Amino acid sequence: MKLNIIKENLLDPLQKVFGVIERRQTLPILSNVYLSMNDGRLKFTGTDLEVQISAESKIESNENLKSTIPARKFLDICRSLPDHAEINLSFDNGVLKIKSGKSRFTLRTLPADEYPLFDESNYSDQINLPQSILLKAFSKTIFCMAQQDVRYYLNGLMMELVNGELQTVASDGHRLALSKNKIDNETKSINQVIIPRKAAQELLRLIDKFDGDIDIKIAKNSIKFNVGDVQLNAKLIDGRFPDFKNVVPTETKHSFNIDKLSFKSALSRVSILSNEKYKGIRLDLAKQRMLINANNPEQDEAEEEVVINYDGDEMSMGFNSSYLMDALNVIDSESVQVSFTDTNSSCLLENPDDKSSRFIIMPMRI
Repeated sequence: MKLNIIKENLLDPLQKVFGVIERRQTLPILSNVYLSMNDGRLKFTGTDLEVQISAESKIESNENLKSTIPARKFLDICRSLPDHAEINLSFDNGVLKIKSGKSRFTLRTLPADEYPLFDESNYSDQINLPQSILLKAFSKTIFCMAQQDVRYYLNGLMMELVNGELQTVASDGHRLALSKNKIDNETKSINQVIIPRKAAQELLRLIDKFDGDIDIKIAKNSIKFNVGDVQLNAKLIDGRFPDFKNVVPTETKHSFNIDKLSFKSALSRVSILSNEKYKGIRLDLAKQRMLINANNPEQDEAEEEVVINYDGDEMSMGFNSSYLMDALNVIDSESVQVSFTDTNSSCLLENPDDKSSRFIIMPMRI
C-alpha cells in the first residue's frame, strides 16, 4: 500500500498527537503512533494508556490501511525534509519505506491490531463551549496542579458546570487557583470531574491554537474533547476533589494594590538570593511601602522597596516567590490586588476589576 502526501499534511496531525507519547514506555508499541487511512482521511493516534489524542488530515487517496510507526523517528524524518516536499510512504510486511526527493528511509512497524486504542464510552453528558471560555478556565488554573502527589486527586484539574457557570480549580496543597466563567446555557450542568495533569496540559496546548467551539463529552470514567479535527480522550481521576471553598477567603482585613510589573521585577531580583530549594521571601509591610527580603544558607541577602497603597498595621509574611510569580503571570491587569487577614493567613491575589479568577497562596516560615 502506498501514499503520496505533501509534508505539511503529514506533519501537522503528527505534531498534534506527539506530545502524549512518552520517551520511555513499558510497552514498545506505545512508542509508536497509530496510522489509519480511510475515505481520503489520514488519521494519527497517540496514547500513553491514560490520555489519547487523534488528529486527521484530508488527502487525495483511495487507499485503506492501518499500521503503527515509531513516532519520534518518523516525526524527526518529516521535520528534516524541505518545506512542501512530496513524501511517498510504502507499507509492506512490517516495513515502512519513506521516499522524498533523493532521500530514502526504512522503518520497522508493529501490527495495528496490537495498538491499545481507547474504547468509545457511553457518554452521559455533553456540552459545547466557546474556545475563549475554555482557554481562560484552563490557563488561569492549570499551573497550580500537583505533580505525582500521593493525594492523587490533586494531580489534575477539577472542572464542573453549575447554574450556567463553568468552574475550574487546581491546587498542589500549597496554593490554589480558581476560575469561574459564565456560559450562555444556564440549564446545562456537569458534575465534578478531575482531568489528569497531562490531559489538561495537552488540551491547553491544542485550544490555544484553535478558534471555534469545543465539544465536550463525559462518561463515568472518561472525558472526550473535540477540538476541530483533533480529539483528546482521557481517563478521569477517580476521587473527590477537596472542598476548597473554605480555603478561598470571603473576607480579609487588609489589602493593597500594587503595579504588577514592579512587583514581578522586584520579586525576580530579590529571589536570586533566596534559598534555591524553598524560594522563600519575606514581605514587610508598613505605611505606603513594602520591603521584599530574601536570604540563603550562604548568608547572602537581598532587599527591595516597593511603593503600595497600604495604611494598615506593620506586619511580616513569608511566601514562596515562585508561587507569587506564577500567579502574577496569569493576571491580566496592570495592577494586582493583594489581600490577607494576618501574618499566618493565606494571601489572595486577583485582578481588581475582574474577580472571576482568584489565586490563593499559603504562607511559609522564613
